[in-house]
Amino acid sequence: MKTMRIRKKLLITSFLTVALATFPIAIISIHSLFQASVNQALDFGEKSAYYNSEIINTWLEEKSMNIVHLTSQISETGDKDEVERLLKQYSETNEDFISIFIGLEDNTMIDAYGWKPDPNYVVAERPWYIKAYDTPKSVTTSVYMDANKKEYVTALAQGIEWQGLKGVIAGNIHVDYIVDKMDSIVYGKSGFAVLLDDSNHLITGPQDEQKVELFNQINQKIKIDEGGLTTAETVIVDVESIQYIAAFSSIKGFNWNLFLIAPLDDFIGPAHKLKDQMIYTIAFILGVAIIFGYILSRSISKPIEKLIEAVSHIAKGDFENVIEIKSKDEIGELSLELDGMRRNLKKIFESIKYESRIIAMNSQSLSDHLKETYQGTYRFLSLLSHDIKTPVTLIKGYVKAIEMDMVDKTKEKEYIERIGYRADQIEKIVGDILDCTHEVNDMKINKKSISLSDYANMVVYNSENYCKNQNRFFVKEVEQIELIKDIQVSVDLIKIHRVINNILSNAIKFSAEGSIIKLVIKLQSDLVLTYIQDEGKGISMDEKDKIFNLFYQSEDSKKGYGLGLYINKAMIEAHQGSIYFDSKINQGTASGFYLPINKRT
Repeated sequence: MKTMRIRKKLLITSFLTVALATFPIAIISIHSLFQASVNQALDFGEKSAYYNSEIINTWLEEKSMNIVHLTSQISETGDKDEVERLLKQYSETNEDFISIFIGLEDNTMIDAYGWKPDPNYVVAERPWYIKAYDTPKSVTTSVYMDANKKEYVTALAQGIEWQGLKGVIAGNIHVDYIVDKMDSIVYGKSGFAVLLDDSNHLITGPQDEQKVELFNQINQKIKIDEGGLTTAETVIVDVESIQYIAAFSSIKGFNWNLFLIAPLDDFIGPAHKLKDQMIYTIAFILGVAIIFGYILSRSISKPIEKLIEAVSHIAKGDFENVIEIKSKDEIGELSLELDGMRRNLKKIFESIKYESRIIAMNSQSLSDHLKETYQGTYRFLSLLSHDIKTPVTLIKGYVKAIEMDMVDKTKEKEYIERIGYRADQIEKIVGDILDCTHEVNDMKINKKSISLSDYANMVVYNSENYCKNQNRFFVKEVEQIELIKDIQVSVDLIKIHRVINNILSNAIKFSAEGSIIKLVIKLQSDLVLTYIQDEGKGISMDEKDKIFNLFYQSEDSKKGYGLGLYINKAMIEAHQGSIYFDSKINQGTASGFYLPINKRT
């Protein structure tokens, strides 16, 4: 019963809504349709005028650039024959120009095709000369009669100076050519285009005198009603009870004005047809609305039941059932939101499972790391205890021999000295380890700025001596750094020596006698790279990420405490540098560092 009451309410509401809204909506829609058509016609007119004016403007600018380039070439030559050749060349390659010519202030006329004016011809009185004289940029002229061709033309002209004389260079353009461009403009069914010069003289327009008269009336009304048009815009003008759209756009830089004129009915004719169609459509909708309202009221209850069922599944933790109700209303939107909530909840639960697996993996990784740390620490303590146990055993033996009077009195001093030597040995081992750990935890560097060439020489000298003392062949590869005197590098000399010695020590340790140790120093952008290349066994990929850990030693290492490379890294990072390391099994290892260089002095 409750469901039936909802259906009845929806049916009555839909019927009243359609009945009450049909007529106001119809009236508003028709009015809006006509208004939109008018606005669209105005907008189209403005854009069309602007677009076509830009086409003409682009064409004029292209021709203007030809004149500018020709002017530049003529200004560089003093040979009149060369000037005539250039004028003819540009005239022949630019078919839009009838001819290109130069008129000078001494009444000299130079024409591309050798035309000579009659004696009464005065250059300074020609329209192109008057307008462009002493003008650095190209200008257009009004339409005038060409003295040579005896036909109406317009011209592109600009000022020129040649052989110390001022003048004008100009190119005549057929008015018929511009007419062809204007005839290609389409505006409405019966519209036409008009092009005026900067003096509002007609350059080209319709051949029909009635259209010319119509334009004059429209132009006069615009001047009176609108105060004239100065920018790209479109207005509606009434002439003899007929509305016309007048679109205007100025051709920038050349002071020409383009008008597009067309009856308003050319643009709103389709709106009348749409009005009739809308009336028939609304009448049909009124009939269908009653039937549709009844069907709609019945269709709403079923989606609601589906939503209730879907929410019930979610409440029970079942996120697999897709909620999809194909309804383009609030119920459909609600179903989409609920399905989105279902997907999000599913992702959350899956994310929790995934995070649990990640935590388990990280726990295993942490366990492995702790195991490696333990093994490294255990090995370190084993080596340390071994290195300390030997001198301690000897000391105990010397002391026992002295206590039991087993030592000749003459050798007691020698035994005591041996005890002191072994004690010093223990003290040195402990001191070195404490110094290393203290130095890493409280790294202090005393940087000094030295030239890159001095740095390179220092490293080369130290490395070469070290290698020779260890029966290794030393090779250096230094990219002309000695020749660069204006680059500085700031280093703590003592610590850099120590880093280099640690690297050399490892290279010697893991390479055979007589093998090659190569030192490489080179610039890379704002860094200097220094590394030692040996011919040792190399290390595996697994060990590359571990060798700079505290107490870590490779499987082949038989001495040391795993502190050297760890301390190296700390010292280089204290210099704002970074470690360089590359190794290949059975091919050797390259170990070194990058240091930042100072700006060039």
